[in-house]
Amino acid sequence: MKPKVLALSAIFVLAVYSVLLVYVFGLAPYITKKSIENWTEIEGSREKKFLDTKICAECHYKVFKGLKNHSSVSCEACHGAGAKHAITRSKEYIKIDRSREFCLKCHLDIPGRNAVKTVNITHHKGVLCVVCHNPHS
Repeated sequence: MKPKVLALSAIFVLAVYSVLLVYVFGLAPYITKKSIENWTEIEGSREKKFLDTKICAECHYKVFKGLKNHSSVSCEACHGAGAKHAITRSKEYIKIDRSREFCLKCHLDIPGRNAVKTVNITHHKGVLCVVCHNPHS
């Protein structure tokens, strides 16, 4: 490489790191005990929408005990926020989407998606996944 290009590259790198150092150590807001207290007060005052899966298991123990394929997935990942459902025990406040499109949000065969079992979009096209696959067992 030409010496001029190397010199310009070095100046650019130094400038970028200088800006980052000034921001991180000079301009970025510090996390203090007071800021943490303010944050927890604000978050604590908000209405609870999401619950732990263990709360769901209190009423739906048989379903929870039988979970195999989705045992590491939170109930609310599929059924939405469940706090109102847990309080009212009403189906009105829980989402049950049996559509093929809903299942394919996670299970569509996309290059690089290896964490979950996937299927090709043409796999039994027109048939709901829940006809053959029970998501709870």
